[in-house]
Amino acid sequence: MALLLLLILVSCNQSKPVNETVEQSVPLTASLPVAQTASFETGAVIPSVALKSNSSETFALYLPKDYSDSAKLPVIIFFDPHGDGALPLNLYKELADEFHFILVGSNSSKNVMNMQQAKQVADNLVAEVKTRFSINKKSITLCGFSGGAKVALISAAENSSVSSVIYCGAVAQFTPTHPLLFLGFAGTRDMNYTDVVSFGWDLMSNSAKYMIEWNGKHEFPDAKTFKDAFVFLTTGSVPDYEKKKATINVKELVEEQNYKIRLQQAFQTQDLNWWKQEIASLNSKKKTSPMYERLLGFVSLACYSYSNQTLQQNNLQAAEKILSIYQLADPGNKDCETFMVELQKRKTGTHQ
Repeated sequence: MALLLLLILVSCNQSKPVNETVEQSVPLTASLPVAQTASFETGAVIPSVALKSNSSETFALYLPKDYSDSAKLPVIIFFDPHGDGALPLNLYKELADEFHFILVGSNSSKNVMNMQQAKQVADNLVAEVKTRFSINKKSITLCGFSGGAKVALISAAENSSVSSVIYCGAVAQFTPTHPLLFLGFAGTRDMNYTDVVSFGWDLMSNSAKYMIEWNGKHEFPDAKTFKDAFVFLTTGSVPDYEKKKATINVKELVEEQNYKIRLQQAFQTQDLNWWKQEIASLNSKKKTSPMYERLLGFVSLACYSYSNQTLQQNNLQAAEKILSIYQLADPGNKDCETFMVELQKRKTGTHQ
């Protein structure tokens, strides 16, 4: 029950993951010129291509250097939580050349959408790729990070054209309607680490799936780590997998999930002085174990959600407390600064 509660919390509150705005320096592609031509340059990331079926939706495209109209190459379709389709393509384009993959990244699927809207965007993009490019229709993979991982998992589960799904930094509950291959990436410094690990263990209890632990935070895996995804999609296995499994054990995982639940409850039951002591304790311990860094990330994520909620409800007293906790847990967070400005506007009556 504790694990389910935490999965629900993260799923509901992850409208904008912690620190992504700070960490991801590649600009969003919504304002970029849209390519409309029938043929595209190979070996170059094209940031925005309009769907033929719906010109209001766009995607980033990378055709490997050896692409041709008769190539029949496998394809990976990426979902970034901020709709920055070019970001993962720029990360993995050299791997696409090495393993001969087409890469596509949605610019239209974003965390601000509800899941049904995002799933429709994903279905539209799968249909577009199947008809517009020379692909191996038996090798279509959806891959997402954070909120995009939820889109990838749910869309893949319900779209029989998809053969594999790769999830990074988040999970979602789903009911598969057809056979799928699964690969997960869990960053040891990611606040969602235990959710991803637990989810991967549940999958592997039923069939031969893979879940890779890597030394990262809440972000797409680096290219060196993500190379295993291309190997997996090419061969069906992960090299040296025993060395890449999660290092946490069940007891430790349950302990961390229960700690998250206590922190969640503390937003309602504890005052600011308690939070000052708790956050100071987490900061003092984070060098001894990545669990404490993950817990600080969890507090930051919860603060984002609660700040948004309390400001929408115009509950300024509660918003002020939450934002004070936010500043302690995640100093310099840009979202926190934005919320603080909004709070001051409301307190002075200048909010419109």
